[in-house]
Amino acid sequence: MRQETKSSAGETRRSFIQKTATAAAAVAATNIFKTPVYGQTQAPSTGRVIGANDRIVVGFVGVGGQGMAHVRSMMDNAPDNNIAAGAVCDVWNKRIEGSKEFVKTHKNFGGGDVGTFDDHRKLMERKDIDAVCISTVDHWHTQISLDAMNAGKHVYVEKPMTRYLEEAFALYDTVKKTGKKLQVGSQGCTDQKWHVAANMIKAGKIGQLVMAQGSYPRNSPKGEWNYPIDTDAKQGLNWDRWMGPVKKKVPLDVDHYFRWRKYYPYCAGLLGDLFPHRLHPYMLATGNPEFPTRVVAIGTRSIHTDKKTPDTYERDVPEHMELLAEFPSGLTLVMI
Repeated sequence: MRQETKSSAGETRRSFIQKTATAAAAVAATNIFKTPVYGQTQAPSTGRVIGANDRIVVGFVGVGGQGMAHVRSMMDNAPDNNIAAGAVCDVWNKRIEGSKEFVKTHKNFGGGDVGTFDDHRKLMERKDIDAVCISTVDHWHTQISLDAMNAGKHVYVEKPMTRYLEEAFALYDTVKKTGKKLQVGSQGCTDQKWHVAANMIKAGKIGQLVMAQGSYPRNSPKGEWNYPIDTDAKQGLNWDRWMGPVKKKVPLDVDHYFRWRKYYPYCAGLLGDLFPHRLHPYMLATGNPEFPTRVVAIGTRSIHTDKKTPDTYERDVPEHMELLAEFPSGLTLVMI
């Protein structure tokens, strides 16, 4: 049995775990684009003139599909939130140059030049960067978040926040040590219906919760996450840097690079990708998020949608998952 340790604030890791669900729901419910950002007491008003000294300069680490979705969304709301893009970082030169040109051509983001990096540690050395948006492959989420906070930056990181429990402890300790904000995406938690449901349940309007059920079916004939492959990635891609902390190293493989969600060395499959989109809002909607007392999950890979060709390989994560969780309040949650 591991010995309980206390953080600098005197809180044990066990008590941290007990609070995690509530904290995660509260953080996920914050809309980074429209609500108070990075320590502000209120969101900037469109009618208020904010000086350059108040501007929040953002660095984007990982500018692939999801990373560029954040760039575009933040750009659309940049005047309201008084933010500007300061730098972009990626391990593939093509994405670095593409994101740089995108930012330069949009006045909402300042329309000026931006710094470019292929190593996030160099970006963290920039004193003018206030916050970072992390949209990398899952296995880099923790280290980049830690490096950012230790460098004095606030953090938005895509879900899943971590892959392993010890990484969650490390992030928690670093947030407490540095006093920096760390926000974890699931943007779906900002949907007002979950908050309305939580208020109704807390008010006792539907009685005690005993069961919740949700699903996220996606019928992809060619197999989920079989994204298009750009063979240009065979050049100008720092594959060793992308692999990073992965223990099972493999040679450069564009199928793994573009379709990494199919492989366990880089992700948690459906549990880390699609399940949070349902699980996080449901926990928020209970009005009293809890840590489960018992959990069981099963996964199958019986359809075999992947075809073994020179550029496509059989996935090693399940294509179908079912989860059953029991909570201290008596609530049972079924998710498929």
